[in-house]
This record gives sequence, C-alpha cells and structure tokens, in this order.
Amino acid sequence: MTVNDWLAESRDKLATGLTASDLDQLETLLQTPRQQVLYLYSKSTNMRSPLASWALYDPTVRQEPVLPESAPPYESVLAALADGWRVVQFPIAKLYDYEGQDNDYLGFEFVLEKFV
Repeated sequence: MTVNDWLAESRDKLATGLTASDLDQLETLLQTPRQQVLYLYSKSTNMRSPLASWALYDPTVRQEPVLPESAPPYESVLAALADGWRVVQFPIAKLYDYEGQDNDYLGFEFVLEKFV
C-alpha cells in the first residue's frame, strides 16, 4: 500500500472514524524508503524489446535464494519505467560488439531502481 492508497482509504473511513491502527499504518508507510534494484536483461538495446532474464534485489524482504518465476515481472524495460522504476544504467554497447558470433551474455543489461 502506498501513502496515496492510504489517504484514499482513510477518506472513506472519516465517516466511521479513523483508529490508532490506521495511524500506525500511515507511520509505517512514511518510514525512510528503501531502494530496490532490478536487473532486466533485454533482447536488444531497444527498451520495448522483450526480456530474456531478470533479477530483483529487495532489502525489504528476507534475503534467501528463491527460484525465479516463469513469467518476467514486466513485458519490457519500458513497461517497468511506466510502473515507476528509474534507469540507473543502460547496456554498455562495447560488451556486445561481436562479429559473426552470437552474444553469450544473458541479454542487454538495464539496471533500474525504485524506492519503496
């Protein structure tokens, strides 16, 4: 839940009364945001290209190995940007300068961040 979601829900509760629990929830939402980092490996440098792979690093959840889901979190890098992610790093073009060879990297690496 975001602060905006909380405000919308609380406006509805004004008629019946807010509780201390509601204010505790707001306090939790207003705590210092933490950075999430998302690596998206695209099939090209085009931000609309489909994804080949991804990895999410989230300090707000317990850090233990988990298997990736079968479906990517977004259709493309552009879709992630529309959801509030910010690009930290674009693919480094010189890493993909192969002549007559297939690219042996996972894909074109975009690094994104979001504060939650």
